[in-house]
Amino acid sequence: MQIFTTVTKLCDKYSNIAVALGTFDGIHIGHQAVIGKAVALAGQSGGTSVVFTFSNHPLSIIAPERCPDRIIGNGDKAELLKRLGVDILLNIPFTPELLKYSPEQFIDLLQTNLQPKHIVVGPNYSFGYKSLGNPDLLTRAGREKNFTVEVQPAIYLDGLLVSSTLIRQLIAGGKVEESARLLGRPFKLRGEVINGNQRGRLLGFPTANLNLPEKYAIPDNGVYAVRTHYCSSIYHSVANIGINPTFQGVERHIEVHLLDFNGDLYGQMIEVEFLHKIRSEQSFSSVEQLVEQIKLDIEAARQYE
Repeated sequence: MQIFTTVTKLCDKYSNIAVALGTFDGIHIGHQAVIGKAVALAGQSGGTSVVFTFSNHPLSIIAPERCPDRIIGNGDKAELLKRLGVDILLNIPFTPELLKYSPEQFIDLLQTNLQPKHIVVGPNYSFGYKSLGNPDLLTRAGREKNFTVEVQPAIYLDGLLVSSTLIRQLIAGGKVEESARLLGRPFKLRGEVINGNQRGRLLGFPTANLNLPEKYAIPDNGVYAVRTHYCSSIYHSVANIGINPTFQGVERHIEVHLLDFNGDLYGQMIEVEFLHKIRSEQSFSSVEQLVEQIKLDIEAARQYE
């Protein structure tokens, strides 16, 4: 898969382009249906599948105070799109200049650079200044400019609309198994391991303290069964999110104890997949009680190996 971070004139080199349009801020199963349709249409015509999306959420420019936390980073987004069979990713920064584009100007931008044969969107897709563009407007433009528009229907699970907003709510509530159903995979955090207070090591359970480089969605405080990816290996692990109330902590942090691992992770990048919430955060009256509970947490986490 090729990746471009600026609007690139692809139509000079590629024909029969099928493009999926959207913010795709979670690559959840609804997004995957939109993208999969574009890949299928490109395959049917011997063409090229393209995803046109943004490297930052549009609300980061439109209304920063309302910009949602990230569900997925740009690197993971690209990797998932590659697995879905996408040929080209246009991952464009959403800028104040782009914000001013009318729907017609945005369509002209697509026509000039892609000359798409097919455009695929979700039912709630909007574009252009003040989100005045919608699938109906896009369909009318397609009749004039000779491209088809496919509107993928919304996906519901257990009567609930699959959306990035719902997924963020589930993650924030610690419902990581439910969020995994909507994402089509476990929710994952990626970050650098930084120095902590070494308390876990002193208790006999060394932990990797995770530093998140961007504003990510974070699960509710508590203890989780997780999988840690490091150097092409996977380690079953226990993650703790919270403030360590037993030690009168005040700052929220994420620490991960890798089972059956010996090594120094400081300065290394790791990925943590959340599988199950074992329990909520709690304060213990003694260190001994905490240690006994950690042992029980580890036993619980091993059930998800």
